[in-house]
Amino acid sequence: MKKIYDKKMTIVIFLSVIVFASVLSTILFMNIESPESLSESPESLSESPMSMDYYIDTLSKTHPFKVQTDPYFELHMTKSDYDRFNNGLRQLDGVRLTLNPSNSDQLIDELKPNNGTVVIFPIFTAAAYFPHGFYNYYYDTCDESCITNVSFENFNFDYNESGITAQILYHVGYDFLTDVQVDKNPELLNNYETVILLHNEYVTKKEFDAISNHPNLIFLHPNALYAEIDVNHDENVMTLIRGHGYPPDDPVSNGFDYDIEKEFHVYEKSTSCKDWEFIKIKNGFHLNCYPEGVIIDQFEILKKMKEL
Repeated sequence: MKKIYDKKMTIVIFLSVIVFASVLSTILFMNIESPESLSESPESLSESPMSMDYYIDTLSKTHPFKVQTDPYFELHMTKSDYDRFNNGLRQLDGVRLTLNPSNSDQLIDELKPNNGTVVIFPIFTAAAYFPHGFYNYYYDTCDESCITNVSFENFNFDYNESGITAQILYHVGYDFLTDVQVDKNPELLNNYETVILLHNEYVTKKEFDAISNHPNLIFLHPNALYAEIDVNHDENVMTLIRGHGYPPDDPVSNGFDYDIEKEFHVYEKSTSCKDWEFIKIKNGFHLNCYPEGVIIDQFEILKKMKEL
């Protein structure tokens, strides 16, 4: 999924919600072209190196430099991005978002999840957008080595990965599984009444079957369940199989021929979410826009999601 951003946008720091959201949105869009066992319980899986807890903890170590605070959030960067930020250059390493302790209790009370709800973080999609990943192949800057045995150990929390949405939901208390956990153990989804998808664009066939057959899905971002990949968990690498115009001799858009994604695919271009709504589908609801750039000050979307 290609995103278009304005290279002439500038970042000015003011301590207000609106400008904070604008700065964050600019950072997110500027990241787009950066080219580098079944018996286990959800609790035990959460301690693994491929869990959301692990990634959030790692993010706190790699992104320690606070650049801005607003009434609800604090924004942090890596040292190199902090230097780029101060010199008016684009950021490359994604962002870390935390709750402002002064108002965190209020925000958590408003946005805290319903019982029996889980979010799936799109590790495979995040890795696909990372430098030397799938998008270098799509942009003709790399051969098929960039879609074959690509590591999913490295990625950024930014716009394409729905990284801000994920961090907000994590910090207000949502349970999380990752692509890796679901692919290894799809039965985990049976523990939850509601499954929330972010920008889970690239998934395995096993993961697709488990998710698409769940009785209550909420698609918070369009373009989820779009292309099929194969994964080697021993080496933590993935290979593109079908979808996003691949393979060249038999190009297809949706690799699973998934009706719901095809119906809502057009909304990936609706990034302002001015007329947002959750639309009923056969087994849940689908948001009619891509909210990543505005979610930080569009709390009503997350409040409405709890009512579905």
